[in-house]
Amino acid sequence: MLTLSTTRHLAGFVFTKNMAMPRPKLAELSPVAHGTLDYAELARLGLQPDKLIDFSANSNPYGPHPTVLAALADALQADRLARYPDRDCLALRAALAAVDETPPETILPGNGATELIHLIALALVEPGSRQVVIGPTFGQYAHVIRLAGAEVIEYRPPTSAPSLCLEAESVAAALRRWQPAGIWLCNPNNPTGQQWSAAELAHLRAATPDALWVVDESYRYFTAIPTPLTGWTGDENLILLRSLTKDQALAGLRLGYVIAAQAVITALRAAQPTWSVNTLAQVAGVAALQPEVLAWRDDTLTSLHRHAAELWAGLTEWGYSVLPTATPYALVQVADAAAWRERLLFQGVQVRDCASFGLPQYARIAARRPEENKRLLSAVKNLVETKQF
Repeated sequence: MLTLSTTRHLAGFVFTKNMAMPRPKLAELSPVAHGTLDYAELARLGLQPDKLIDFSANSNPYGPHPTVLAALADALQADRLARYPDRDCLALRAALAAVDETPPETILPGNGATELIHLIALALVEPGSRQVVIGPTFGQYAHVIRLAGAEVIEYRPPTSAPSLCLEAESVAAALRRWQPAGIWLCNPNNPTGQQWSAAELAHLRAATPDALWVVDESYRYFTAIPTPLTGWTGDENLILLRSLTKDQALAGLRLGYVIAAQAVITALRAAQPTWSVNTLAQVAGVAALQPEVLAWRDDTLTSLHRHAAELWAGLTEWGYSVLPTATPYALVQVADAAAWRERLLFQGVQVRDCASFGLPQYARIAARRPEENKRLLSAVKNLVETKQF
C-alpha cells in the first residue's frame, strides 16, 4: 500500500514518487464542460438516455438524411472495415473542394472540429504568446491555448449589455490595445447565436493585420444567410473551421474540416495522427455533400428557424426572457440554470446549463421538431405552475 511519503498530490492528480509528473500547465487544467447527454449523470439519477429529448445539443433534429444512412449501411462490409481508412481522405477532400470551391490542398478533414482545434494549438500557438478568445464562447479554445502554454485573454460583452452581443468597434479597440498573436472567434457564436457580418470581421482583422485568426464556422448553416468569407481563401493568417456533424446530425461519427492556406494545412497535417478520420465518417461525409442532401439540409434548417420562433414565443409566454439570436439555438434567462436543468431532466427533457460559459443564470436551448418543442413547453409549464421556477 502506498503511504503519503511515497505519493505526490497535484491539482487532483495522485502520483507515486517514481511516476512521471504531468507538465504543470496540464495539472492546472480541468476537462471542458459540454452539452449533450452525460451518461454517467443519467445513470446516477436513474434516468434512461433513450427516454430523454435533448435540447442541449445544437444539431439538425431531422437528420441524418436517408442517403447518408444508406451509404453507411453499404460500407458495413467485413473487408472494408478490416482495411485502414484512406489516410489522405481523398474522396472526402474532393467532395468538400467542389462544394466550398477551394482546392483540395487547402482542406484538412479531422475527427470533429474539436480535434482540429487541438491541432491548431499544437502546430501554430507559440508558448507564451498572447491569444484572444472572443467570448462568451466554446470552452475548448481557451483550453487548448493553455495546453500550449500561451496566455488567454477573453473579451466579453460588458455586464450592462442585455443581449450579450458584441459591437465590432469595441472589440477592434481592445485588439488594437492588446495586439495578440492569435484571435479565436466563433461565427455564429456558441452559445449566444450572434452572427458577425463579413464587413464586421474585416474591420476586426484590420485591427490586428498580422495576427492568426481562427474562425470557427461549425454552425455556419444554422444562420439564414451564412457569412461569406470566400475572398479570404489563401490568406496564411486565416483558418476556417467547419463541421459536418451539426447540420447533418452526425455527431456520433465526429467529422469536421479546416480550410486554410496550403502551408498551414501542411503544418496541421504534420501534427495530426495518421488515420484520424475513420472509414465510416469519410463515407458519411461524401454522402452528406451530395446535391440532394445539401438541399435537404437547407430546407430542414429553414423549417427549424420557424420552429425556433414558435418555441421562443412559447417560452416568453411563460415569463422567460429569450435573448436575440441568428440561430435556432438561444440563451434563455432563468434564476438558476443548473437547478432548472435538473428539474427538467426528471420531466424527460435536457437543456444546456451555461455556467461553464460564465453564464450561470442562462440555459441554452436548441429548438427541435414541433412535437418535441411542445414537450419542452409542457415541462416548463409544469415547473411554473408548481412554483418550482
